[in-house]
Parts: sequence; structure tokens; C-alpha cells
Amino acid sequence: MIYVILCLLIILGIVFPKSKYVLIFDVLVISLIIGLRPFTATDYTNYWVEYNTAPLIQASRADFPGYNILMRFCQYLGLSFNQFIFVIAFLSVILMVTGMLRFSRYVPFALSVFLIYPFAHEAAQMRTFLADSIVWCALPMLLIDHQNKIKNIQSKSIFFILTYIATTIHTLCWFYFIVAILYLLFRNSKKYLIVIFIIAGLMFILVHTSLLNVALTSVSSSDKLDHWTEGSTGLGMIIYAVISLLIFIMIRYSTNSVMTLEGKITEQLNQNIQKFSASILLVIPFLTLDITFNRLWRVFLGILYLVSAEYIYRNDKISAKKILYIIVLTIIIITMFLLENENSILRTIMV
Repeated sequence: MIYVILCLLIILGIVFPKSKYVLIFDVLVISLIIGLRPFTATDYTNYWVEYNTAPLIQASRADFPGYNILMRFCQYLGLSFNQFIFVIAFLSVILMVTGMLRFSRYVPFALSVFLIYPFAHEAAQMRTFLADSIVWCALPMLLIDHQNKIKNIQSKSIFFILTYIATTIHTLCWFYFIVAILYLLFRNSKKYLIVIFIIAGLMFILVHTSLLNVALTSVSSSDKLDHWTEGSTGLGMIIYAVISLLIFIMIRYSTNSVMTLEGKITEQLNQNIQKFSASILLVIPFLTLDITFNRLWRVFLGILYLVSAEYIYRNDKISAKKILYIIVLTIIIITMFLLENENSILRTIMV
């Protein structure tokens, strides 16, 4: 039955890509599916243990202080673990949608594609989903510029505050914190892409030396980081690297097309999206160490889905380029769905 509902949501998002009613339906259904997960769901036991042992651990000593504080606060309110899951699910969806709506009206379309990938992973890894959603909520503060200098500084500051909070829930959110700094430092450079490629080269050296382990342990003492710093990948990571590159190319092409269509109306925002999205190339060096770093795709995928909708729906004209774009986008989504065993994970969260 849930598969039918998910398919219905996907179809509705594609047919009615701007509908407020579809958006409300999306938020409610996604929250319910995640919030009412059964005890057999992936990582359920781990989260249950974390929640029930949270009061025994001081926040300053916890692997993820922000998440520990949130769990303790919910326990103070008298919430059971199942109630806690539902609250986190609803909060995460609301935060993500709030950020998306600042960029585009085509959020129902973005959510329809999100349901194909990476919905199952975000649903199962609810702490990651919460952290990603906080970053999504903060992202407009970084990428939307204001003419008022003080307001601009305030919005950028809020982004870094919110993203720092996200790092206390999931360590990998430091990636977004750092690339935001790089974005602000170099975004006015005409050779921005060259800078990104140079940094990617330096990061390749970093991840294959002890420096990565030093960097990660300086921001977290969690033993959950070991499988990243001590891992290794084979030739299979080439597929993940190609997907990262394609995500960047697709975002760049669609934003260029939208700028051509609209002129200067959204030019600055689309340029900002382009430059920030180039940061996905910095994920590739990490993929050579462990392919589970591909969870860093998820924020960029949200951007891809939104700008794809802008490109596909804003201009009703059907062209060979648009058809090719839709085909490539579909291939990327299906490849990620299959590579990440999305269907098998989805089955575990079905009620």
C-alpha cells in the first residue's frame, strides 16, 4: 500500500510540480512514513539505544552533542522513543521544505524525485536527515544576496550558526561549513572552477595521509568515524565519481539555461548556485577513500532537483536538448537508486 502512495506522490509531483496541495500531502505522508517506522527498520535498534541512554551521557562527552541535547530535551518533555522519531521526522521535512521554498516554487517536483532517491536512506538514517535538513534550511541564507550589507552579513552569519548546529548532529556537516567558507572567499574569482580543482587535488592528498584522521578527530571523538578514515575503495568508486561530475554538469547547464531565459532577474542567484554546487567536486577525493561519503551528495541533489524543474517546466518548448537532459537526469536517478539498494532499505521502513 505504501508503495502505491509513494508512486502516487511521485506522479502528482511530476504532473503538478508547483501545487501547494501536493506539497502539503508530500509533507504529511513523508513525515508519517518516517515517523511510524517499525522496529525492524534499518538502524532502529541503534537509535533506540542512543535515545534511552542519552541522559546517562553529558552533552560535552557525547559523540554528537547537539543530538544528545535534543534527545534529552524530548525525554524531559516525556516523549517516548516512537514519539521522538515522529517529531524528528516532521521537523526534518519541514526544515528541508522551508529551505527549498526559498529557491523555487517547484518543490513538489523536487520531492517527487527525492522519493526515488535518497528518501529511503534519509528515512533510515534519521540523524543524517535532520542534519541535512538544517543545512537545507540554512542554505538560502548563504546563496541569496541582499543589497543591504548589514543584512547580507547577518544572513551569512545565520547560515554558519545553523550549519555549526548541524555539525553537532552529524560530523560530515563540517564539509558544508568549510565549502561555504571557500565559496565566500573565491566566488568573485573568474577562475573559481580552477580554484576548486586545485583544492580537490590537495584534498586527494589529504584523504590519503594521516591528516584526514587528524582533522576528523579534532572535531569529533566518535569511533563511528573509523570506517571512513580506515576504509578503502576499488574501481567501483569511478561510478560514484562520474555521478558527482554529472550532478555538477547538470546543475550548471540548467542554471545557465534559466539565466538565458530570464536574463538578470535571477542571474545572481543562479550564479551563486552554480559556484556553490561546484563544491560537489570536492566530494570525489573522499569517495576514493570510502564510497559512503556519497551521503554528501544529498544536499546537492536537492539543488539539482529544483534547478532541473526550473529548466524543464519554465519553458514549455520541447527541444532535443531538453529531452536529452531529462534522459540523463532519469539515468542518474535510476543509477543511484540501484547502486544504493534503495528498494531494500525502503522495505525496512514500511509499516
